[in-house]
Amino acid sequence: MTLSSVLAKNTTYLTISSIAQKALAFVWYVYVTQQLNEETLGEYTFAISFTSIFVIVMNFGFIPLLTRDGAKEPTKLQQTFNSIISTKLILTLVSIGLLIAVFQGLNYYNPQSQYTVMLVYLATGIIIFDTFRSTIFAVLRAQQRMQYEAIGQFLYQVAVAVTGTICFAFGYKAGGLILAINVASILFLLYAIVILIKKTDIRWQWQWQWRTVWQLCLVAAPFALADIFFRLNGSIDTVMLKYLAGNRYVAWYNIAQKLTVTLSIIPGMFATAFFPVMSQAIAQSREALRDIFERSTSILFIFSAPLAIGSIVLAPSIINVAFKSYPAAIPALQIFMVSLIFMFANYPIGNALNAANRQLLNTVNMLIALLFNIVLNVLLIPQYTYIGAAVAAVASTIALPLLGLPYIYQMTRFRVGWLLKKLMLTISAALGMGAVVWYLQLILPETKAMFGVMLLAGILSYGILVLLVRAVTLTELRQLWTAIKPSRS
Repeated sequence: MTLSSVLAKNTTYLTISSIAQKALAFVWYVYVTQQLNEETLGEYTFAISFTSIFVIVMNFGFIPLLTRDGAKEPTKLQQTFNSIISTKLILTLVSIGLLIAVFQGLNYYNPQSQYTVMLVYLATGIIIFDTFRSTIFAVLRAQQRMQYEAIGQFLYQVAVAVTGTICFAFGYKAGGLILAINVASILFLLYAIVILIKKTDIRWQWQWQWRTVWQLCLVAAPFALADIFFRLNGSIDTVMLKYLAGNRYVAWYNIAQKLTVTLSIIPGMFATAFFPVMSQAIAQSREALRDIFERSTSILFIFSAPLAIGSIVLAPSIINVAFKSYPAAIPALQIFMVSLIFMFANYPIGNALNAANRQLLNTVNMLIALLFNIVLNVLLIPQYTYIGAAVAAVASTIALPLLGLPYIYQMTRFRVGWLLKKLMLTISAALGMGAVVWYLQLILPETKAMFGVMLLAGILSYGILVLLVRAVTLTELRQLWTAIKPSRS
């Protein structure tokens, strides 16, 4: 099986499951916003965001390291897995202690309600279950068996929705929701363990050798730092908004951010699929890496441009239909969408750097973007609250791919002109689609049925325009179909 066919196969698995899972997650989130008021939604969001920061200590960059090295050297996968799980057991205890210390320190200077304290400690269980589940799936990714993770993601979201609905029925609000996520996380972890036992020869045994652990930590340190900066970049704004503005601003900001994060499943599923392939390709030839990078980036342009422009135009209708009680989220959503193309483009950039063992460059870029984000938050949140936080997030998102592209060019000498042409053609088609949707929004009533009509019109008009301007050709579509259609062998 060729590199391109492996990429297509894994991407197909992840596409089907991830779209289904994210669609269910979005519907579930809409339901959650109807069950919680602004204050409670803000407290729930803070608890999840704050605790998620500390999973970086548990993971310490081991997950991408396990996938990369397992793909390159399968014979060492068992030994690496043993060492990483053993180390994680200790790091989990350290992480919990650090979380408690930091949270209590913040509470000393800015006391929180007992309800918020309860939510934070309840959410701690989620990160514990997730870190070990992610490690198991890193093994399956290294072996290019991603269909099991794809299935598990969807089942996990079903478990969250079912358990959460039961908790809401008994009157438990944010606490019940976090409890539901804990239950689903436990089931997801058990599923991962069963798949590991049935589908692989990998078995965990306690293995602790200081020299081996030290060597793993040294290699994983750049991944760990990158994870720290990435997670802080995605969570620090919520934490700062909580302490500098208040819960309701967190709620408005999170609704806009949630819509953006939901769309990130598209580049995320490509990144998950082509990271092991990139790791293999870079050991074979720079031309193979360049081909994967160019094709992946151009595909992400095709997805991101219409989503960005369409969401900016339809933001009032989206919020009115899905989050009618939160109209203040409209401007934040429009601001977030400005950075969508850059966010999509950063996935292949970051993965190419990691695959080439240039994690340090990726880490430095993450640090610069994080510092940029923090400084802007400090300057903007006190005066502009959640709008300032959105502007800061967008600025840091744009900075990341701009910092990384020069290094990718040094590695692969990708065709800059070709990618720019693809981007400009895609944007022009998306702008034409945006004009169609904008006009329909003016003349149609804001109902769910008419919103569906606008979406359908946007999809059809974009599909026609993207072919007319030749942002993608029929030949490229045939090549894509040939790559992704099931093999008869």
